[in-house]
Amino acid sequence: MAVIYALSDRPAVDYDGVDDATSWLPFASSIAHVGLYFVLSMFVFRTITTTKRLGFGMTAYLTLFTALAFGVLDELHQSNVEGRASEATDVVADVFGAVLVVVFWFGLRKYRSNASG
Repeated sequence: MAVIYALSDRPAVDYDGVDDATSWLPFASSIAHVGLYFVLSMFVFRTITTTKRLGFGMTAYLTLFTALAFGVLDELHQSNVEGRASEATDVVADVFGAVLVVVFWFGLRKYRSNASG
């Protein structure tokens, strides 16, 4: 979470070179959001599964909620940073990163149950 906060706390001027380098890649910002929140959600999911005895559904819900809540708070914070703007599409990309984690763990769970049975 600290890395995401630090990246969103930098003024837009700090990203001018990055924007130039990634101009050939459509949706570069959204791809970055998905990647960052995928990693964050992977940590959240694993933390919940190793510290709590919750079912898969509740763990998935808490993971998605954490990504949504932190994504919204991050966008609100970013709207107060010089040259930066808050965008709903960024929150959608954040939650999509978390959805990919839930789908990954669901698939792994199914694979393990089929392999053992």
